[in-house]
Amino acid sequence: MNIFNPKLVLSLANEPEDSDEFNWWVQQQDIFPFLEHEILDEHIILYASLPHVFINSVLIPGVVLDDSSIQDLLKWQHSPNSLWSHVCSSDEIWIESPLSNAGSELLSKGEQIIFERSFDGDKSKHQYYEIEQKITHILDIHFMLERNSWCKLDRFGDIEDIVKITRNETGILISMQKQALGYYASLSGTKLLRMFDFTRYKSKSFWGWNGDNESLLQKSDAIFSRLVVYPGYGSYSRGIQVADIRIPQEEIIRQFWGEPVTDSEKKYATYIAHDWKNKVVKEISCNPSCLANYFTESNIPFEITPAFFRPEVLSKYKSDREKYQLESNSISCRGAWYLKTFDINEAGQVHTYLIYLSQLPYEEQLHWKQYNEKPKSPLSERAIKRDFEGQFYQKYDPLPSLKHKLYKLDRLNVQWWKLRDRNAPNKVHYPYTASKDEWAEEILNLDQLLVEGFEEKWLRNKVKNLGRNPEAKFRSLKLIEECLIGVNFDEDHARQITSSFHKIHDLRSKLKGHTSGQEAENIRKASLANFGSFYKHFEHICSECDESLEIVIEAFKDFN
Repeated sequence: MNIFNPKLVLSLANEPEDSDEFNWWVQQQDIFPFLEHEILDEHIILYASLPHVFINSVLIPGVVLDDSSIQDLLKWQHSPNSLWSHVCSSDEIWIESPLSNAGSELLSKGEQIIFERSFDGDKSKHQYYEIEQKITHILDIHFMLERNSWCKLDRFGDIEDIVKITRNETGILISMQKQALGYYASLSGTKLLRMFDFTRYKSKSFWGWNGDNESLLQKSDAIFSRLVVYPGYGSYSRGIQVADIRIPQEEIIRQFWGEPVTDSEKKYATYIAHDWKNKVVKEISCNPSCLANYFTESNIPFEITPAFFRPEVLSKYKSDREKYQLESNSISCRGAWYLKTFDINEAGQVHTYLIYLSQLPYEEQLHWKQYNEKPKSPLSERAIKRDFEGQFYQKYDPLPSLKHKLYKLDRLNVQWWKLRDRNAPNKVHYPYTASKDEWAEEILNLDQLLVEGFEEKWLRNKVKNLGRNPEAKFRSLKLIEECLIGVNFDEDHARQITSSFHKIHDLRSKLKGHTSGQEAENIRKASLANFGSFYKHFEHICSECDESLEIVIEAFKDFN
């Protein structure tokens, strides 16, 4: 079924008004075709409780569909409100499975998928559903209330609905991604059994069944039912559908070890790259089979052949910080992929190596490809030291240094600064592009991380304890200055130390405030004129803040 448009399924519950359409409807000639086509969909119905429609599903051990097994399964008496229970006789008590009284010997050996439960102590749980815990564990799916689904992350790090509950005013549908259920069925050696009951009649003139008509056995390759028809009045059918939806175990094993299921499945992009082994810049595939390591004698490029990109390639990862983790030289996508390293050269280009690009999903490789360009300058000094000379890169980098100090303050639980948001440090990055919006956004992020962390109330009390008399209008940055004076810093020196904090806070107000206009444009032009790029300007103010924070930490080390 289409989980985003279940109209076709819901139409089964619609009673026709026209008499000719009603007479055709009660013949139930549409049931088998519907079930046969629906089981081929990406998502399949596990449970349906609608007017005129009941479908319920369980997993059963592999069964040969002969006359005996078919007759046994057609005796089913089961619904999701059958639960694990304890049963007591006069002299013993035991646990009974939810399928033990399902009316069928074969069905009693199966595994229930959906459980309908209720809890009188919570009105919101008057009726709710659970999925067999073994299934949720194996498939690593989790219920998300806002999506009304059991979900997992797909290979792109996006949330994917695996089991979905769809409710409307007439009833409920529960559907499941067939591939996911097929994965579990393969591991458990089971097949899917769907039990159905379609009861059709005219609601306004229905008075029950008289029991005179004989049931007709209807069957196809995998669907069997007994149908009773009262022409012009109504009909009812009860049946089963057995579907082998198992994924071949060989395919599962290959997926488990990260191998493509078919030779053509795994795709690789090509990039303009610097083949330093052969001293040429050309288009090269990132397919590992087209690359060589240091120990293989060949003419093909090395695995660590660098490709270069415009800095806008990173903007995608800044725009969704919940999904992506952008570090100073690596990127990860939640539960999906990881780019081991990247760096920025003197020309502002992002560069990484072909072998690491090959480990990304093909769609992600294409994202990088659209920003690919020829190298404008060599690799960064850090990349050369780290990746080619095997040395630790120890050159000072102000933003990581500043973050490190703030992390340490948080661990020490100092009273004068607090980390307001656990994710705030991960939101602050250098502005890699020439976008003034990115630059302004990073200044905002830095101000929120650093300046908003200062505890104004605590600082005000500390200033008073140091014998100073702060004015009521003083805010946190001015109070830090007063504290420094209170511990014997010269007033001019104290003002100079806090000036870097004031600078970042003022920039935030002028660049991101509602009145941003000509003044913001003048600041932008001056920053580019003085530093050459937003990156260099941001690096400079991070350095100033880092230096000031180090002095403040030392001055406040004895504060409680």
